[in-house]
Amino acid sequence: MSGRTAEHLGEQPSSDAPVTLRKPLTRDIPLEWIDNLLLAASELDPSASVEQRASALLGAAERALTGCGFGVCIPGAAGAQLVIRMSPRARRDDARDPARLLPEFAFERVAAIEPEGRSSVHIAADDAGYLDSAPIGALIDRLALALRITIREARAQQSLRDQIIQAEKLASLGKMAAGVVHELNNPLTSILAYSEYLRRKGERSGFDPSDIERLARINEAADRIRRFTRDLIAYSRPSAEKPGAVSLHDIIERALVFCEHLLDQTGVTVEKRFGEIPPVHGVIDPLTQVFVNLVTNAAHAMHERGGCLGIATAMSPNDGYITVTLQDEGHGIQADHLPRIFDPFFTTKIDGTGTGLGLSIVRNIVASHGGAIRAAARAPRGTVFYLDLPIALPSSGRR
Repeated sequence: MSGRTAEHLGEQPSSDAPVTLRKPLTRDIPLEWIDNLLLAASELDPSASVEQRASALLGAAERALTGCGFGVCIPGAAGAQLVIRMSPRARRDDARDPARLLPEFAFERVAAIEPEGRSSVHIAADDAGYLDSAPIGALIDRLALALRITIREARAQQSLRDQIIQAEKLASLGKMAAGVVHELNNPLTSILAYSEYLRRKGERSGFDPSDIERLARINEAADRIRRFTRDLIAYSRPSAEKPGAVSLHDIIERALVFCEHLLDQTGVTVEKRFGEIPPVHGVIDPLTQVFVNLVTNAAHAMHERGGCLGIATAMSPNDGYITVTLQDEGHGIQADHLPRIFDPFFTTKIDGTGTGLGLSIVRNIVASHGGAIRAAARAPRGTVFYLDLPIALPSSGRR
């Protein structure tokens, strides 16, 4: 390989830990070197990829130190990696050390782009003393800093783009699902009408009681599907409803119906301990979303071996509020993560099932209702969420 070459084999996100300079800026480092880096960094396109950003910064360093070779290596998942080489010489394929990024030079120095050492920047030359000099060390230090910052920015941009694409997919899927639901309603209506007709006819004509029971079950199942589809469409539409007095228990039951398939799939049982509580002040659909999100999170946390999700309601020690407690038997949340779980885009899920927005949305909805939510670790394992929602005043009936 001759001249400037780039090998794109995959990418790895960088750490969010703060960057500190390993060496102070010395008077020996030429200011034009720093100017080259600053100019290259300022001209980066916000939409540029990691490869494009790293190549631009390496190009600035190469222009400052003509005759040297530069490169970066950013390991990725499953052995993939992003490798960029910028060298005025052809690569020596017969090099004795295949691990070197720039084997065509006699000496090579490596600096970590991040404290964990997962990504590295390389500089190579034929003079070891030159590579070990203070100006070169200071330049490489600042190049590593610039690379780390720009990699972090590129990853943030890519994450945002991925989330927007996912949101668009969900919006399209929602429209398709609404159409499917409408198509289901017509045959469901026929099933309900004919099954009820046959059941009543059978009772009058002396049908076998077991057949009458089967017809009743058909009618009940069809009615259940119809109620589910009706609630699903109502839930998916933007809500223009004004806050009023609503039944919290009805909202929780509605959310559990939406999550029933997921609960069955993950082997999660639900234990309800509903107390005697008055209505709360709120809007049905947003509050339903709160419990759908929390139940979904609990099911995901227990997907490995199942468990029990406990949901309890009671009067709060704080006058004027209802407390809802949801506790699961999942893998739990690390203590250092608990303060951040309601932050937007914070997620500990690495399998692509989480966007980091679910609990942030939950907190915003609860806060907009004048309530509060908090989380705590549960012994011996699991997580518990506490929601405080305001009781509806006597005059806050639904309109």
